[in-house]
Amino acid sequence: MEVAKVENQNTHSYPFIASRLYPWLVILDVKQGQRQTFFDVSKNHYQTKNIPEMCNKLIYACSHGWLVLVDPDSMDCYLWNPISLETAQLPSLESINYSGCILSSSPSDPECHILFFNRSESSLLVCQKGDLVFNKQVGIFAEDVQLWNFAMVGKTIYCLTLKYTLYTAEFVGRTVQFTRIIMEELPWPSPLDLPKFDAFIVESCGELFLVHMMFFGFRMEEVYGFFVFRMDFEEKRWVKEKSIGDRTIFLSQYNKTGCMYSLATELGIKTNSIYFTMNYQRLLYVFDLESLCISKSLPCSTVSRDLVQYWVMI
Repeated sequence: MEVAKVENQNTHSYPFIASRLYPWLVILDVKQGQRQTFFDVSKNHYQTKNIPEMCNKLIYACSHGWLVLVDPDSMDCYLWNPISLETAQLPSLESINYSGCILSSSPSDPECHILFFNRSESSLLVCQKGDLVFNKQVGIFAEDVQLWNFAMVGKTIYCLTLKYTLYTAEFVGRTVQFTRIIMEELPWPSPLDLPKFDAFIVESCGELFLVHMMFFGFRMEEVYGFFVFRMDFEEKRWVKEKSIGDRTIFLSQYNKTGCMYSLATELGIKTNSIYFTMNYQRLLYVFDLESLCISKSLPCSTVSRDLVQYWVMI
């Protein structure tokens, strides 16, 4: 198993200098809340930092170069731009259960809305920069379904439910209106002996993809493999993809988020592959969509197992 090398730099400096073509893997050590580890998947190097804005904070979202940071104790919430170091205070969250977050556009856009989703209740909180309180919506779907995941394609927010029903979200004043656009079973479901699965939806080049993650083992905690589907908006159906070509998918099980980018092979990052992290595991896994094999590496050997990992694109 490959182990990453440490990069000697000032622990109080900022690792984000300019935008990149691929995301950082950011590791937050829960036992050492003031310490953050930034792993570069291209160079196989990591840096350990003490960034004041990120100390004892959880990353709820990364969008348009901004992070949504939340203090899990006080539930204080704010936007932070790691390049310009600009911050913007948001209303405090009412519950840690609002663990999913998405931005409708860049925070520099006066029409930007920030949404926090509660997956277990299918409720949401929505606000804009400068708001003092959230506007809360409960029972956001007309049907009795549970929200699973969400993604942004262009200016449209797509929401996926547990039964793979796909909705769009549209702002009507200060509320969000959901419209169902597709409701069908996947054409290639998991094998019958693999009852546990997870799902992510990600955007790439204006297209929407669904990543179906399958588990096996005694406790159903080991990853068996993945299927990737592309949404055919004309036919309103999911189409199974045998290959994603020069693209790479990055997934985090902790906050159920993912991203997908076209990358040059000279960057040292495997294309037609899925990089993923697992809850409370220090390892980084790579699933090759051609060979169907999983490899693993250790991004940082100094963090505890009590950690959370995020993919952050700046």
